[in-house]
Amino acid sequence: MINAIKRAFFSARFKKANEHYKNERVLGERASIAREGAEPVEAIFYYPKTRENMPVFVQIHGGAWVGLDAVDDDRYCARLSGELDAFVVNVNYKRLYEKPFPYQLEEVVSVVEWLKKNAAELGVDPDRIVISGGSAGGHITAGAAVRLAQKGVKIAGQIMEVPFLDFTAFDKMEIGGVVKLMLDVYPSQLPLDSELISPGASLTDETAGKLAPASVIVCGRDPLCEQGERYAERLKKAGRLLDLRKYETGYHGFGTDKAEEKPEQDRLREDCFKYKVEMTRRMFAGENG
Repeated sequence: MINAIKRAFFSARFKKANEHYKNERVLGERASIAREGAEPVEAIFYYPKTRENMPVFVQIHGGAWVGLDAVDDDRYCARLSGELDAFVVNVNYKRLYEKPFPYQLEEVVSVVEWLKKNAAELGVDPDRIVISGGSAGGHITAGAAVRLAQKGVKIAGQIMEVPFLDFTAFDKMEIGGVVKLMLDVYPSQLPLDSELISPGASLTDETAGKLAPASVIVCGRDPLCEQGERYAERLKKAGRLLDLRKYETGYHGFGTDKAEEKPEQDRLREDCFKYKVEMTRRMFAGENG
């Protein structure tokens, strides 16, 4: 009963805080991707100048699974599309007050499957799809990559920026209290130690060997740094790590264009953007871990 009251209270607050996103103008094109037997996935599309055989970059925003919106990554995605000459799909996944784990990562899996199924009609290259996200988006990226591997659906790569990867160890973290509260209010439909929800703790050898090539980005001043480094080492042992980039003086969440961080993070943010472009191009070119 107490959790139900908490859920209603927090959900109302989150919905109110995020309501304004629906009416904000964007540089991209708002779209809805149909799913069989489930609600459509909301997204924002960004097209390159040439719409033939386009590589695809799937972006997954952060926000602790309950906040922010694809709109927050709008300028970033528009710039990415131009730099990569790629079709960018900026996913607006359902937040936890709308759907529990693992719904969000299944939405990303559905987006990838939709891209592959409709590649000819869309003008995209089904063999050049990269998924990427930061923080909560990094968690969803990792989980979606695991699910795609389990299903035998191949993608060109995955880029995880300051990702949350292990719910089994939240009680040992600085942000453990916040994570515990969130899990109490919005419990997962899968065990927290499953490899979809906590790949950093439970990734199996079988799945690891099937994963798409990965790039992991961590920051030295981020409480999630150790999780990212451990996961990168796990991927390296499985031969799936393309690269690990560490910004020793970086803070959590500095990498996207609209992130509100300290002014000195601007240089790191720009370097990180160029790094992600470089890694994505390598993945599009077929480089493996």
